[in-house]
Amino acid sequence: MTSKQKQLLFTIILIAILFYADPVYAGPGGTVAKAFFKTWWGKTILALLTIIFLPLIIYMKTVEFFAVRKAKKELFKIGMINKDFSWLNLEKNVNNVFTRVYQAWNKEDMKEVSEYVNHWYWQNQQSVHLDQWKSENLKNVCRLESIKKIKPLYLEISDDENFEGSKIAFSITANVEDYLIDRDTKRPVKGKRGFNDEEKIWIMEYTERKWLLDDIRDGDLSLQFAKLKNIIPEGLGNQVLNRT
Repeated sequence: MTSKQKQLLFTIILIAILFYADPVYAGPGGTVAKAFFKTWWGKTILALLTIIFLPLIIYMKTVEFFAVRKAKKELFKIGMINKDFSWLNLEKNVNNVFTRVYQAWNKEDMKEVSEYVNHWYWQNQQSVHLDQWKSENLKNVCRLESIKKIKPLYLEISDDENFEGSKIAFSITANVEDYLIDRDTKRPVKGKRGFNDEEKIWIMEYTERKWLLDDIRDGDLSLQFAKLKNIIPEGLGNQVLNRT
């Protein structure tokens, strides 16, 4: 494919996105997701983009695979000191927080998850998104069908004795339904009905011996997190030896 042909192809793709893109909608975290790739045009272009960018996709998956493996290896060592960091316990806690946040979001009451989410986060979501939509006579329908994958991408482990303040970025893929409806007509005004797989980056913080949701980022940032170098205390190895 010549340079001019490539330019023409990307121009066509850009025009298609601009003219056929569906309205956007927001899920937990207030992150905005495009509904375009769920349309016929979107699926066709997505298939084309997958073929074009296949080498890049393979690269991204490879980087992510090694990042997850390395993160789990570090968590195994930390879990020998603090069971809240062992993978089975950690995955269970993340699953629990994820599920509860979706339930609270659908009920339009983030106070329900105040013990699972840091104070700034739940207040921000309540006032900036949920309360604002109520004032516009809109409701966010946000349902969770199932959690498909939970993968640790990046660790920031504190040097505190109990690892207080440590943060972990997880890539979470879940089957969700997420759209805005008019409260009176019950008709969707942004987004579409139906469950689809969505990937998000959930950042969890270890606070007072509990895992709390600190922030949510778009799934497109997974490669950036996977490429970050984990921050691990230098004396961690000695702590593990002293406990064994």
